[in-house]
Amino acid sequence: MGKGIEISKPSGKLGVLLVGLGAVSTTLIAGVEAVKLGIAKPIGSLTQMGTIRLGKRTENRIPLIKEFVPLADLQDLVFGAWDIFPDDAFVAASKAAVLDQTLLKNLEIPLRNIKPMKGAFEQKWVKRLIGNHVKVGRDKKDLADQIVADIKEFKAKTGASRLVMIWCASTEAHTTIRPEHQNLAGPESLRRHSSACRDGQTQQHTHRRQRLEDRPDAHEDYPRARIQSANDRCARLVLNEYSGQPRR
Repeated sequence: MGKGIEISKPSGKLGVLLVGLGAVSTTLIAGVEAVKLGIAKPIGSLTQMGTIRLGKRTENRIPLIKEFVPLADLQDLVFGAWDIFPDDAFVAASKAAVLDQTLLKNLEIPLRNIKPMKGAFEQKWVKRLIGNHVKVGRDKKDLADQIVADIKEFKAKTGASRLVMIWCASTEAHTTIRPEHQNLAGPESLRRHSSACRDGQTQQHTHRRQRLEDRPDAHEDYPRARIQSANDRCARLVLNEYSGQPRR
């Protein structure tokens, strides 16, 4: 049997950075904030309500996952986001019309406090959207540097000790795989091949630089680089929900 992976206990605040502040992101934020305030239960959350069986069935050892694995407490989560529209989380959630209005009103204060940073956006990859809250840069490398600066500022402002990032933006247009897509770590690739790099690829470059969680849907964009990334970190991708463990 292989050696287990040591997971250190979480300490301090866990920053959750969301790429896109639309229906999915605001519903996630609202759900967590509602649980924090004690006005809702984390229904459907594997980490908060799920259990794990230990040993044989007859031993009847079935603790909650959050009691078995050292996960961050929901009270320690702090949220940030990028979006190509300037609406705060409350306005965005109201427009999305997913949440019950009574619940939404009770969460207005924490949702109002989440204002998106400007997004990296090139319309040719999402043709039906016209963003009015977007970054301006010389090339994708410049945009990536701006995103890195956002991350550092967010961490300093919130006091987060570690960060994860979740891709919640619109699906981008397909692009043919090219040699420049095979390297996650090369900033020169972003500079020399800006026209071929989608905004999501620019964002993932910053993930790599800041040792954050990779986009879960990026495997088609970066086949070799994705395999290299998986080999580098192996099973550390497991237990990513709320764990906030640094990816080494």
